[in-house]
Amino acid sequence: MSSLLIALCGLDGSGKTTQISMLNRWFQDNGERSLVTKQPTDYYRHDPRVRAYLDHGICPSMETIALLSAADRQWHMASEIEPALSEGIHVISDRYIYSSYAFFKARGLDYSYLNHIYGSLRTPDLTIFLDLQPEATLMRVMQRDGKEQLKYEEQGTEVFEKVRAAFIDVLPQDTLMIDAEQRPDAIHEQIVQRVKALQKRKVTA
Repeated sequence: MSSLLIALCGLDGSGKTTQISMLNRWFQDNGERSLVTKQPTDYYRHDPRVRAYLDHGICPSMETIALLSAADRQWHMASEIEPALSEGIHVISDRYIYSSYAFFKARGLDYSYLNHIYGSLRTPDLTIFLDLQPEATLMRVMQRDGKEQLKYEEQGTEVFEKVRAAFIDVLPQDTLMIDAEQRPDAIHEQIVQRVKALQKRKVTA
């Protein structure tokens, strides 16, 4: 059976981790191999230049931060995602290129610039967007991390509002949009139904 690349996107606190875990378990329960990964990788997240912005809002060049992100994603695709797919392993990615488009667009960069530096990356077989209103996002993040641990962009709903709007602009037209306020099992069922449909389509193609 052909492998699938599935990307889960959404604002922080939308429930991506829960749904990724449930989908990964579903694949395994059905005797299929799957790999859970994330973009950007920890190499990018732990870069001191990136952390200076994420934690404190210090950034002399947002274009440079975007270039670091682009290099990280290109490397991750070549070293992890593409090899797994070629071996028939389903890949479930926590965030994907659309997250970078949305966040950097919200930070003031043009889509044309972002599209240029990221180049041509594989389009996922399924992109899922767990949609959560900015107010609910902030509340969930505060409950999860505590108010004193909020990152620079998590101090209010303004950035969340911009990112959500940017996501709506850049996501593929066939994205599975799901209300993240629903019960986790209800969300999982919608994802599984779409995955089954994709698998059936690939078998009959």
